Amino acid sequence: MTLAEALPPRASLWQRMIARNGRAKVCWTFGLLAAIVLLGLLAPVLPLQDPIRPNPLAKLAAPSWPHLFGTDHNGMDVFSRTLHAIRTDFALALSSVILGVLVGVPLGAISGYIGGRTDAVLTRMSEVIQGFPQILFGMAFFAATGNSLWNVVLVVAFYNIPVYAKMVRSVVVPLRDIDYVQAARVAGNRPMRVVFRHIVPNALTPVFAQLPLSCAYAVQMIAGLSFLGLGVPIPMPEWGSMIQVGASYMVFGKWWPSVFPGLALFLSVWLLNVTSGILQSLWERRA
Repeated sequence: MTLAEALPPRASLWQRMIARNGRAKVCWTFGLLAAIVLLGLLAPVLPLQDPIRPNPLAKLAAPSWPHLFGTDHNGMDVFSRTLHAIRTDFALALSSVILGVLVGVPLGAISGYIGGRTDAVLTRMSEVIQGFPQILFGMAFFAATGNSLWNVVLVVAFYNIPVYAKMVRSVVVPLRDIDYVQAARVAGNRPMRVVFRHIVPNALTPVFAQLPLSCAYAVQMIAGLSFLGLGVPIPMPEWGSMIQVGASYMVFGKWWPSVFPGLALFLSVWLLNVTSGILQSLWERRA
């Protein structure tokens, strides 16, 4: 008998995660992710140098005790900018994912419950959105509306909406004919009340498992847009723009302005993917 099979019926979520993924993996994944988020939240109160204050006397200074990650071409401290960029990237990513959930979940629930032509139209629209290149859409959107943090959130959320719409639809379709849903319908409940009170709560488990993966995708997309000069305006600390600005100096041996933000981006996306896998294992094995 495996550890997961030996769990009591009312085992906590933490106990189930450890049983199905191992204590070490769960602890270091959530521990590292919590440490990164905490560093981002506390960056303004930590004893760090001003992330947007240039220092002409310390341009492209190599990593040292005064500048742990060195400085960029403006003399800005890369360590301070890397930590402050956590707030920028994670806040934008989380905002876009939440917006995608708030729009996508109701659309998917309505599409799956009503079916017919409504379902066909919403499904085709989701497929069209997912089939259009994200970067090209972002470039066109920013060219038409200009760069702003709100526009970054809208662009990334636009591609999260069909993800959650199709996910919730796939769960709602088999639930709409189940006994307690039929009983709620016979009892005289309006269709929207049946959907959002009796069906949607049972469709949220895969949504929660998808959230870290969506945040990882959002962080990558935000960094990609900023790398192209779109989205987050310079000199606001953001990993993608820091990598892009520092890349031109790597041929001269000045690797630190790009490498350290790149490592922070890689570590964050990797941890979010692992976290999503841990949560996904709970849903898949229970199903």
